[in-house]
Amino acid sequence: MLKQFKKYIKSQSKAKDLPCTYEQINQNPKFQLKYNESIIGYLDYDGTVWSFIYSTWFKDQSELEPLFEFPLKDKVYISSELWPFFESRIPSLKQPKLQEYLESHPSDRNNKVKLLELFGITSVNNPYKLTLNL
Repeated sequence: MLKQFKKYIKSQSKAKDLPCTYEQINQNPKFQLKYNESIIGYLDYDGTVWSFIYSTWFKDQSELEPLFEFPLKDKVYISSELWPFFESRIPSLKQPKLQEYLESHPSDRNNKVKLLELFGITSVNNPYKLTLNL
């Protein structure tokens, strides 16, 4: 990712203002889903496809059950749509904090990666934390 960013910067070196977007810098964001400090799994987005896979730690333990939407520990889950388990972490458009953010960042309205990064860390629906793995 760093090589891609450097290449992009070099290609834009003659421009005064570099029009870098979040997606150009972070072309394959990887989120970590954690329970306490243990990594449950990884959520990726490549710009068109979401994927989720459980961590080795989670696969090897027997205390925690797999998530309802991801019942098989050894499967790589792939979807063009973000799963409801993760989608529910993004606040409703009616929420004041999201409205306020979108007023100053209207281009992020449909940027689920950015909205997850900013608002999806915790959820009232489950005890897991979702963090961007940079």
